[in-house]
Amino acid sequence: MEPASFPPSIGTRFGQVAWVVPDIQVAERFFRETLGVPGFAKLENIRAQDTAGTLRGQPGDFVFHLYLAHSGGALLELIQPVSGGSLFQEFLARHPDGGVQHVAYMVPVEEFDQAVAQLTDRGYPVVQALTLPVASVAFFDTTAEIGVATEIIGVTAAGREFVAQLQSGAA
Repeated sequence: MEPASFPPSIGTRFGQVAWVVPDIQVAERFFRETLGVPGFAKLENIRAQDTAGTLRGQPGDFVFHLYLAHSGGALLELIQPVSGGSLFQEFLARHPDGGVQHVAYMVPVEEFDQAVAQLTDRGYPVVQALTLPVASVAFFDTTAEIGVATEIIGVTAAGREFVAQLQSGAA
């Protein structure tokens, strides 16, 4: 993959680093108390069935917790799988202590399909996806190239408001 082949619409829109962890409360406490990251927005028990979630093209059965905070111009995301099969559960099976599982690039939701196509056209199929009121998301297995998965986030108007709340500390 040649870096120059990625259009600026994706490569210049870095937005997030995500950790998959076995205990989200322990991870959140570390970021808050040790690193001084301001409060996290907490979304618990996100269900694949409620978000049109898929895993490898099939309907997903996963449930996970997701905590988000804003730090230094990017989002910090903590994910704890609760049940079912997901990329997050697979990651923890390989890395029981947790770790950085993916990085994400954020585009307006109107550009989401085009951004997804730019990766699928290069041979990276969508391995997990879901749709939330704040964003549509697609995950790609890029671990062979960069050591972590890559996520494309198509941010909705509600998502832009949510990120602004995180930035202001109001979420």
